[in-house]
Amino acid sequence: MMRLTPREAVLALVTLAIGVAALTWWGGARRIERWTQLGRTRETLEQRRQVAERLVRKRAEVEGRLDELLRALPRYPADRDVTADLLKLVETTAGEHGLRLTRREPERERSAGELYEVAINCNWEGTLEALVRFLFAIQSQGAVLDVRQLTVTSPKATSSALSGTLTIACAYTRSRPAAAAPGGPRPK
Repeated sequence: MMRLTPREAVLALVTLAIGVAALTWWGGARRIERWTQLGRTRETLEQRRQVAERLVRKRAEVEGRLDELLRALPRYPADRDVTADLLKLVETTAGEHGLRLTRREPERERSAGELYEVAINCNWEGTLEALVRFLFAIQSQGAVLDVRQLTVTSPKATSSALSGTLTIACAYTRSRPAAAAPGGPRPK
């Protein structure tokens, strides 16, 4: 049998301890990282849960406000093209406040559930006062009209009139198409 000197025994124990520490570190580092990742995921999920709970608590309030806004919007028949009416509304509002629209180009109607929208791209000319009055009038119409984009070009050296472009979003709802008469043919 081989006998170890005290120095060799200490070296063997230190080597064994270093080996066990290295194996623990190698095997435990992945687990520690995984635990850290799980902790972050848990915190994120907890925050999402709290946000969801707040939204659920406020659902009735939000639905009430949405219903109010939908009732305030103009309602048009389902099969009617309203672009001309909206162009006339924007033109009339601009004319009443001294703003001249030099070009009006409507985009296609878009819908999101019960809400419909037509965006109108316009070129305009007028004074700063006319522009401010026009924007105030648009804002006063509530959710019906909304200026989405506005650019202003400074006046030329010989003119004090401003010019620019703007995009106005016109919101409205549509009535549902009339149901078939009770005695009429039914779809199969």
